[in-house]
Amino acid sequence: MNSARLLRTLTAAAVFVSGLAVAAPASAATTITRVVFSDDFSGDRGTAPDPAKWVPQDDGDQDDGDQDDGDQDDASLDGEGNVTLDDPLRTVRTFASSNGHAEARIKPGREYGAWRALAVLDESGQLPAGQVEPLADDRVNPDEFHTYTIDWTATSIVWSVDGTKVLRFTPAESGKPFHLVLNVTMGERRSPDVVVDSVRVTVKVTVATKPWKKFTTYKAGQYVTYKDVAYRVRERHTSLPGWQPSLVPALFQKI
Repeated sequence: MNSARLLRTLTAAAVFVSGLAVAAPASAATTITRVVFSDDFSGDRGTAPDPAKWVPQDDGDQDDGDQDDGDQDDASLDGEGNVTLDDPLRTVRTFASSNGHAEARIKPGREYGAWRALAVLDESGQLPAGQVEPLADDRVNPDEFHTYTIDWTATSIVWSVDGTKVLRFTPAESGKPFHLVLNVTMGERRSPDVVVDSVRVTVKVTVATKPWKKFTTYKAGQYVTYKDVAYRVRERHTSLPGWQPSLVPALFQKI
């Protein structure tokens, strides 16, 4: 083999090996939990909840016979990370995901009525039609905070109180969007000074991920995996040796 031919062969081999070394890692799919709504009711004492998140709910829609005057002063922050309710408060947005988890820490002021403390209403502000199935007793100490949760799919909504499933609702029409409501009514009765500490809603979503690799440029919002753990890229950067996601929380958020 002459020298020119040998040089071409070695050059081709080097390009091939180099290409293997920098080839992009294969993509994979990972299911993550994404926060889509959150409020810890921080703010000055006496101020109203964030109007971008909450609006007064006409409790005439709640079948309790009273009329709401639309004044959001009926819900006020206490300056310590809570909101006190005299009338129902509903989310501005609706939730239309095929699955999700809503969680609220509430001092209900009443012994029972989990589906009223953290309620759901359809897009028109009405109670959705469907079948209710009690699962367990939902009585609580009305003067203490309790964790109320809703887990939903396209075909069912399940309420839990302090980790115990208490009610299943099967809507007549599946997959319809709904509002969340922080409620003060129970039939024709009202609970004085319902206090809510926080509300958080999460959904499960599937995202594309790639194994983390050094000397790779990442953009904010991308997802990578490292040692079977998924991370979200916080800001654009080119990874260097020693910048593994588990070691650089400023660049990678564990999910």
